Formats: sequence, C-alpha cells, structure tokens
Amino acid sequence: MTEDISFFKQKRDFLKDYEPFSLLSNNLLKKIVSKLQVQHYGTGQTICERGHKGNCLYIIHTGSVIETLTDSSGEDITVAILKEGGCFGTISLLTDEPYLATIKVKEDAELLVLYKNDIQELIQRNPVLSIYLSRVISMRMKTFFDFIEKENIKIVEELEDTIEKERKLDVINRVTKLFHLEEDISKILSMVVKEVNDEMKADACSIFLLDSVSNNLILEAAVGFDSKTIKKIGMRLDEGITGWVVRYGEPAALEDIHTDPRVKFFSEVHEERLSSLLSVPLGDKKDLIGAINIQTVDKRKYAYEDIRGLTILANHIALAISHARLKKRVQISERERDGKDVKDLGFVGKGKYIDKINAFVNAMALIDDSVLIAGEDGTGKIPMSKIIHYKSKRSEGPFVEVDCRDIEKDSWGEELFGYEKSTYVISCDDAMGKDNREISSLDKGVEIDDIATRLGYIELADSGTIFLNHVDSLNQANQIKLLNYIQEGKFNRVNGGDKIFSNARIVASVTGGSASSLEQGKFDKKLYNILGKNFYQLKALRNQKRSIPMLTKHLLEKFSRELHKDVKNVSDNAMGRLMSYDWPGNVVELENVIRRAVFLAKGSTVTSEQIFLGLPRGEKKWSFNILAVDTIKRFFESKYYPQGIQVLSFASLVIILCMLFMGHKDGLLNFVNVFLWSIGLFGVYLITLISGRSLCGVCPFAAAGDWLQRLKCFNLKIPEVLVVYGRYITIGMILLIFWLEGVTIMPRSSILTAFLIIFILSGAVISGLLYERRVWCRYVCPLGGLIGTYSLSSLTSLKANRSVCLNQCETHDCYLGTRLIEGCPMFLHPYGLESGRDCVLCMNCYKNCSHGSIKVNVQVPGSDIAELSNRSLADSFLSLSLLGILLVEYRSLLSIDSGLFQSLYNLIGISQTVLYTLIFIFVSAIPFVLIGSLDYVCSGFSLDNTKKRIADFGYAAIPLALMGHLAFYWDKLKASFWMLLEIANIYKPTGQVVLITNKIGNISALELLFILAGFIGTVYVFYLTSKKTEHVLSKATIACYFTVFAVFALLYISIL
Repeated sequence: MTEDISFFKQKRDFLKDYEPFSLLSNNLLKKIVSKLQVQHYGTGQTICERGHKGNCLYIIHTGSVIETLTDSSGEDITVAILKEGGCFGTISLLTDEPYLATIKVKEDAELLVLYKNDIQELIQRNPVLSIYLSRVISMRMKTFFDFIEKENIKIVEELEDTIEKERKLDVINRVTKLFHLEEDISKILSMVVKEVNDEMKADACSIFLLDSVSNNLILEAAVGFDSKTIKKIGMRLDEGITGWVVRYGEPAALEDIHTDPRVKFFSEVHEERLSSLLSVPLGDKKDLIGAINIQTVDKRKYAYEDIRGLTILANHIALAISHARLKKRVQISERERDGKDVKDLGFVGKGKYIDKINAFVNAMALIDDSVLIAGEDGTGKIPMSKIIHYKSKRSEGPFVEVDCRDIEKDSWGEELFGYEKSTYVISCDDAMGKDNREISSLDKGVEIDDIATRLGYIELADSGTIFLNHVDSLNQANQIKLLNYIQEGKFNRVNGGDKIFSNARIVASVTGGSASSLEQGKFDKKLYNILGKNFYQLKALRNQKRSIPMLTKHLLEKFSRELHKDVKNVSDNAMGRLMSYDWPGNVVELENVIRRAVFLAKGSTVTSEQIFLGLPRGEKKWSFNILAVDTIKRFFESKYYPQGIQVLSFASLVIILCMLFMGHKDGLLNFVNVFLWSIGLFGVYLITLISGRSLCGVCPFAAAGDWLQRLKCFNLKIPEVLVVYGRYITIGMILLIFWLEGVTIMPRSSILTAFLIIFILSGAVISGLLYERRVWCRYVCPLGGLIGTYSLSSLTSLKANRSVCLNQCETHDCYLGTRLIEGCPMFLHPYGLESGRDCVLCMNCYKNCSHGSIKVNVQVPGSDIAELSNRSLADSFLSLSLLGILLVEYRSLLSIDSGLFQSLYNLIGISQTVLYTLIFIFVSAIPFVLIGSLDYVCSGFSLDNTKKRIADFGYAAIPLALMGHLAFYWDKLKASFWMLLEIANIYKPTGQVVLITNKIGNISALELLFILAGFIGTVYVFYLTSKKTEHVLSKATIACYFTVFAVFALLYISIL
C-alpha cells in the first residue's frame, strides 16, 4: 500500500513540472495519475511506426526518443529529439489518423502511458482536458520548429560536403518555418512553391492536395505559370501523372512530356512551353496527402539527387501541412464549441411558448445581470445560455461552459476561482518543490519564486460569459464564494490573499425546478435570490409536442446539409411515432434521432423504419453476454451461421413437403405430420424460450425469399397499410391460424398441414420478389409473430451498447449493411431494440459492427417485457388471448374431438363449425374481458385507467401462456412417441408396453413444473412492470389480475 502511495505521489509530482500537466487542477491531475501505466523500452526499439494508428498518449519519464522519417533511399532522417517530460502520440490519438513519423528510443526509456479508453473517459468527465491536450499538439509543433531553427534536423549523407548540407538545411528550415506563420494555409503554400521552385532551379512548381471527401486532387498552389492557367482545378486519382504518383506513392520523372510514350493524358496544369516534369508524393505511401511537381522549359533529365532532394523537401512539407491542418482543426473545433452560429442555436417552433423564450433571450442579451435557467437535461439550457452570450455585447469575449457535477464535493473551489500554491502555506501534497523562476502567459499559468498561480474558470471567462450547468451541485462553500463574486465582482484564489477582479457574467442552470433544490437544501437561498431575478423555466419536450413538427423540419434541413443529403420530409407514420413518444432526453434526444434517420434515409423522405427511439441504458443487473465465450463468438462469426443452417433447413422443408403430399393422407398415420404437430411444435416453443426468435434467423421460408430476392427484386415501396397496421394484421393472422387448426382438425390432415406450410412459404417468396429485406417476416408472418410474442419471455436477447452507437458510430453499417454482408433484414437498428420480439438473431449487425457494440445477453426470462416503452392494447389482447386459445387446441379441453365439445354439440344442436367458432371467440376474449371487468370495478369505474393498465399488465400473461404450451405439447409428445415408432415400424404394441406407456402418460411432474414456472414468471413480470410504470395499484386490482392468471394455471393442470 505504501509503495502504491509512493508511486502515485512520485508520478504526480513529476507531471507537475511539465506542461500541460502543470496547468491542470489537482483533482484532475490525480485522476490522470490513477490511469497511468508504465512501459520500458531499450535503446533502438521502435515505439510508434509511421502509417500505423495509435491508441496511447506517451509521456517520457526517463530517457529520450527520436522522431524520424525515412527518405526514398531508405535512410532515416531525424526530425526531433524528445527528452524527459516530452509527450508524443497525441496527434494520432485525437484525430484517429496514423502516426506522421516513426518514434524510436535514443536512450533507455521509461514511459508513462495513457490509453485511449482512459483518455476518453477523462475527457467525458472533464471536458476542459481536451483543451489542454490540444495544447500538447501545439507544443509538439513548436518543438519541431525549434529543432529546425537550432539545426537539430540532420540529413545523413556521407557524399555531401558540409556546405551542401548546410545549404539544404537552410532550405528545409526556410520552407518549414513558413508553416509557423499566422497565415492562411493557401498563402503559405504559395510561398512554399516559390521557395521550392528556386531551390530546384525549375521554371514552374505546383502542389496538389488530396481532398478526403471527393477523393480528388486539388491544385492548391502554383508558380511559374501564366495567370490565366492558374486556377483551383480538380483531378481524379486515375488522371494524369500526378494521379499516378499519389495512387502508387512513387515519384515520376519525365525528361520530355511531348515525346514520352508513358504520357497519354496530361491532366495537370500545363503550358506547351514546358517540357520536363518531376512529380513526388507528399507523405508516406500509407498516408499520402498529395504531390508536389516541378517543371522546366528545357528538357531535363532528372538525376537521383534531384529526386532525392525534392523527396526530402516533400516529406517535410507533408509533415508541416499535416501539423497546420491539425492546428486549424483544433481552432475550428474550439470555435464550434465556443462560438456556434446563433441561428443554429435558435429555438425553433411556433406558439406563445417559443415566442416567450425568444423574448426572454433578447431581453437578457440587452442587460448584463446574472441569469438562472431551470429545466430537464436536453431542454435547451445550454443553447439558451449561448444565444444570450452571442447576442450580448460580450459576444467577442469567451464563453466558458462548466458542468458543476464534475467538480468534486470536497473541492475548495480551485476549478472556478483558481488557486495559488506555496511551499510555505499548503500541505506537502500540493507543494511545488521546484523554483522555476519562469514567467509564462496568464492562460498557461504563472510561476514566480515559490508561488504558482493557476487561473480558474471565472478568471478565464473575463469579459465574457461563464455558464454553470447544474449550479446546485456545488457544495455550500463554493455557492457562497460564487454569491460573493456576483455581489462584489471580486474573489480570492484558493490559498490566495489578494482580491482578484473578473468581469465574467454568470449564467447558471438547475435541473427540474429550483423549488425542489431549495427544499432539499442543495441550493443556497441567497444565491438563488440573486440569480433568480432573471429566471426562466424551460418545458420538457413532452409538454410542448406541438413544436415537434417544426423542430423536425429544421433538423432535417440542418442534418441534410451536414450529411450532404436531400432529405426533406417525414412520412405520416414516422411523424406519428415522433409525436407519440415521451422524449425523456428532450430536444437533444430528438436531434440524435433525426440525425440518425437522415443518415439512414434512402430517398427524400424519412420513414418509420428509420426512426429508432430510446436513450442509452445501463446493463441489466442479471445478464451475461454470451459473445464473450470464444466458441460461441466464433460460431456466430463463421460463414456457416446463418447461411449454412438455412441450406439444411430448406432441404428439410423440401423433404417434409414431399412426405406430406406423397405419404399417408391421414395425418395420424403420416410420420412427418405427427412429428410436426408434437415434437416439432414442442421444439419451437422450447427454442423460443431459450433463444428467442432465432428460429426465424435460420427459417427456410425466409431463406427462400432471400435467395429469390438476390436473383430478382422489384424493390417496391412498402405499402403504408403494412407499416401502420402490420402488427394488427399479424395478430389477426395468428388468431386465424389457431382457428383454422381447430375448426379443420388440421393435425389429422397431412394435406392441410402441407398447404399451411406452402401458404407461409408463398408469403415469404412473394415478399422477397416485390420488396427489399423481409417485409413478410416483419409485418405479416403469423408463425414469426407468435414466436416474436413469446420471445419476450426468452432467456436471451440481442442488445447494443447505445452509448457506443450514439457517440462513436457514424456509418450505421448494422442497418445499412456493407459490401460483404447485408444490413438488418428486419429493418431494425440495434440501438432501438428494447426486446427480441422482432430480432431474428441473424447476427448481420454483429458481423457489420466495427465498434463491438452488439451483445447477446443471457438474462432473467421476461425482463424484456418490463423494458418495453411502446406498449399497445392490441398486443396485450393477443398475450391474454393466448391463455384461452390453449383450451381449444387439438386434443385440448374444448377441441372439436373432445368429449366436452361433443356434449355441447349434442345439447345445442348447431353446426360444429359455428359452435367451435363461438367457443374460440369466447375463450380468446374471456381473459381480456375478465381482467378488464375486474380492473374497471376495482379502479373506481375509470375506463381510461383500465385501458392503460391492461395495455401495460396484459403482457404479463406471456410467460404463463408460453409455459402452458410447453407443458401441453410435452404431454402430446409423450402420447405421440410410441405412435411415431409404430408408424415407422420400429415397434409393435403389446399389452405390457401399453401398460408402461399408460404409466408414462400419467407422469406429469414436468408439466406441473412448466406451469408453476410460467405462473411465477407472470407474477415476476407483473412486479417488474409495476415498478417501471406510474400506475398506483390497489390490493384489489392486483388480486384481480392474479386471480385470472391462477384460474388459467389450474385449467392447464386439469387438461394434462
């Protein structure tokens, strides 16, 4: 333990001596040190290689390293030497681009390493860290140019004399120093081509850079050409000599362009008077950014030294351009973060509420007092504060945003007010321990003698605005300091004695209402009184849904511009989904949903299939990702899943149909028919319990549709009726199939069974021919719909890490697919999955996802039901109906062949079809009617409350219905077992065996276990749902639900 503390203190004290870590707060420094790992490298070892991507920030603790490039002859050029306290790897880490140079160990080195995941976590919790990391990049650039000025860049060439070396160093020095100028990159490149043109004794020089968006080469700078010729031209990579050079990363030297047989098409900027051309790539083969060309009027045979000299210059120019681009990117990023266009941050919508917001913002922009904004996260508190700032007279000053939740509860206020450390005043933990005697700029800290000063956010926001989000999260001491600053305009740094003046305006926010914070004692009353003089309460989006259409239109325009798409409309059904959702994440969540929809949209209209709702959620308490098991992971990643299994299942389907048509017409004497209606259905229900809708993933019906779709598909627009009413159609089809099974006694007819299979197969095939993906499976298929409903009680469910999808994914390959693997066949995005009802576990999303977001969790059965946010009365009706339908299935209590049905038939005397239909309707509706009636009475005769409760709690019937079917078909499986052996001529019945089979038939312990597990599962789901919803349930209401469930459980026991 003592060694750990010593290591922690040693590393923290070490970092305090070097920028940018010396500028960080003590708390943030502690967090960084806790993430550090130590690595050792010996002299000559390569740490980072040019062209490879990095995921670490390296800090040199001891030793030194060199930064090198390799020239065209394979020799290393030393670019920079980094010693103790130096950092590298930042550029690749922050831009996700490959290393620009190779880093090798000069002297045995001990490195302190921060991995990418740890840095991302630190930045997420401490956004200010990103600013300091960008300073590391600036420091690296400054170090690079300092080495140039001190002639520490050396080109090793034994044949060159000292004078030639110094001349070349001078050229490189002059060229690379140009990039250190505070000028636009285009102007700098114009100066660079002039220098290169003079050095290479050429008549013309040009630089082409690769545009990462269009993948074209763009002429960025040129000298020596006629002014009419020079323009910003574009050129494809398959055009011209320059295109060849950039494509293959090799230089090209042409003595005479007019006679050289290699030149068929010359697309570069060119004049007839020019004869020769030397083109050299900018950068390494793995990371080319363009090319530099020189041309001469006279024919010129370029020597090795010419090519090598221009290559060396090109390498340094490429590195300098990359640094300049990165610097610009950092500046743009900071401007975008701190100074977005006010129009983009405006409040969009119509009505009195929006007018009031804009009026308040305009009024606050005219004054200079503090402001307090209240509202849920995502309602627009941050945009409102920025608009106030940028519309005010302070718009030229800084805007600093601080999330007070990130300030530790025991903080003394150094984050807000800064602090002064002194070896004479504070504890050894905060001692500087070093006399620096160096004065730096204020924003980098000031160190004089034994006192080090660090500026706080309020001081940094001088002459601007500081937005304190969740200000009520500050401890009481800091709230009082903030109050004193607002009243006096002055404050003391931590450990400081002098009053510091700052002219920063305070705009603060609280979550929800300020009254609750005051009541809980979290918000100082005096601070509230002074902030609350200018107070505004923002409404949650669910309370101003009339603004959603206008917001959606605005966001469509905004994201269409950003993503270079032409999406203008939202379909009626998609808008209906947006309007019916409660938006717990408010406007921020709406922005994420619309941006993702625009990205996924194929035409000019966003459809409901491209709307995925839901906020990132934490992991379930009782769950395990089976993809963490290597064997399972390899199986799902293999080419055999699902395609290999689909081939086998389709072959089995063909055999089954042949045997049904060609075998015995009496279903009870047809082996395949008996097998399907006993073992087959038991297997379907059992697999559904274990792995959800995975059978649909390897379904032979869907496979046939997929294969036909690859040969020919008309790609028609999906009918709106399917999108809007598809679920109702599926429910109707499920009930219809159950009715047909009973009214025709389908298990007794091989032909009817075959026709049922052909009906489902035809739907899948026709759908595959007409529409993309699996429209039949998603919106119509009765078998898939039944399995999907029961899969809500499954042990497994596919989920995605929504935070990863939201923050890291930009391609959505899981939905759109890739060149090798198709997207989700069910029109699903894993981000929007709450349950496995529609997911067929084809694993296309898993194979396409490059971020490792997809998981297949083993979970507590039924837990998916409680997570559903979009519940419907129709689905609840189906769930309850399945309880009653079991009573009329073949060989059940009220099936046509049962004694009770025949007694009723003889008593009433009407047609068997009519009687069965009436009984079917009765048993299908009775669970719903019973629960509805009892709930209506228990809830005080409130029909609206009853409908809402049934829509939520009706799903609780699913575990009992599923386990009841498992028990029922296990009983049928036992009864059919000897029948199958007899049909197959494997066994002949004897009296003794009959006695044994009768004995086996009476064993019902497993059936009882199934039913008991189903009842317990139903009670558990009811409990979970009650916790997730806002219903207040009386004991009488709970009793009415449990009574109905218990009655059906007892009925199931009675029919076994």
